[in-house]
Amino acid sequence: MEKAKVYFADARSKIWNYDYSLPAKLEELLEKVDLSKYISPKDKVAVKTHFGSQGAFRIVRPVFIRKIVDAVKCQKAKPFVTDTTRIESLDYLEVAAYNGLTHLSCGAPVIIADGIKGMDSTPVKVEGHKHISEISVANAIYHADAMIVVSHFKGHLQAGFGGAIKNIGMGGVSPKTHDGKNNRGRLHSVDDKLPAWDKAKCTLCRRCEAICPTEAVIIKGKNIEIIDEACWRCGRCARICKEKALDMPITSERLNTHIIEASKAVMSTFKPKKVIFINFMIEMQPECDCMPMADVPVVNDQGIALSDDPVAVDQACINIVAKAKPLPDSLASDLDIAEAGDTFGAVNRVETKLSLEIGEKMGLGSRKYELIKINKKTKKSKPEEWE
Repeated sequence: MEKAKVYFADARSKIWNYDYSLPAKLEELLEKVDLSKYISPKDKVAVKTHFGSQGAFRIVRPVFIRKIVDAVKCQKAKPFVTDTTRIESLDYLEVAAYNGLTHLSCGAPVIIADGIKGMDSTPVKVEGHKHISEISVANAIYHADAMIVVSHFKGHLQAGFGGAIKNIGMGGVSPKTHDGKNNRGRLHSVDDKLPAWDKAKCTLCRRCEAICPTEAVIIKGKNIEIIDEACWRCGRCARICKEKALDMPITSERLNTHIIEASKAVMSTFKPKKVIFINFMIEMQPECDCMPMADVPVVNDQGIALSDDPVAVDQACINIVAKAKPLPDSLASDLDIAEAGDTFGAVNRVETKLSLEIGEKMGLGSRKYELIKINKKTKKSKPEEWE
C-alpha cells in the first residue's frame, strides 16, 4: 500500500518576512496539495471546523479559515463554514460569532450543519461495523460535494486526543436523528445507556447539573434524575464528577471504535478524493474545545499538517508532538510529566495510538506516511486570484 502524503509547515517563523509566516505557509500547503484534484467548479464545499464554546477560545483562528475559504473560491467552488450542534443551534452561532467566526471574517456563510434543532440528518449504514451499524450524518455535510476538515489538534479526556478523525466522527453527526432519537451520544455510551449514579459517592455539588448542555440532569432533594429524552449521552456530567458518583460505562477502546465507525459513515457520503484534512497544532490544550474553558497549552505550537488521509495526518501530528517537551505551569507539569513523548496520552491517561490502530484496522486510513516539509511561501499571489 502506497504511503499517504502528509504536508507539514513548521510553526516557527525566524525571518521577518510574510512568506515565512504561518498564514503564508498555509497558502503554500494548499498550493502544494493542488486543490483542483479534490474540488471541482461549482462544488458545494463544507469547511468543517469546531466553533468552540463559551469559555473555550483556542479554536482555529478566522485568519486561517479565511485562507482556506479563499483557496476554495479560487477553484470556482462554493465554500461554507460549518459545525454540528452542541448546544442549541442559534446559541451556538452566537458562540461562533464571539469566537470570531462570522461570514465577514471567514468570507463564506457560517452555518449549523444539522439545522436549528440538531435533527436535520440522514441515516447512513456503517460498513464493517463492530458496534454501531447506522448513524445519522448532518445534512449539510451529507449533501456537500467536497469537504475540508479543519481541526484544532489537542487533547481529549476519553479519546486521548482530538484531531481529524474525531472532528468528522464526533463532529460530523447530529446529536439527534430526524425523529428525535439519540444519535451522537451513542458514541459515548454502551447500548445507549444513561450515566449511572452512585448515591453513596454523591456530595450533591451540582457541577453535573451546571455543565449539562441540555438541562437533562436535575437535582431533586437528595436525588439526581437524568431525563432520558433530553440526555445526549455526551458524558460531560461523568467527566466533571470528581467523586466518580456518575459513570458512563464505556472504555476508551470502545469509544474510539465508535468514533471510527462514525467517521467511516461520514466519509462514505463523499466520492473518493473529495475530502482533505488540515490539522492545526497550535495552542494545544489538554481538553476538547467543547468544554466550558480552555487550560493553557501542554506543548508549544508545532505547525500545520495536511493530508487526504485522516489516520495519516493524525499519526503525523502525534509523532510531531511527541518530540516536543511538555510546557511548565501546565497540566503536564502538574502531573510531573517533563520529558517529550505521548504528552496527550499521559495527561489524559489514554494511549493515543489506540484510535490510530483501530482506524487503520477498520480501513479508515493508513498510519504509514511520507512527511513533506514546507518552509515558506514560494508563489506570489496576484490580487485577482483572491477576488
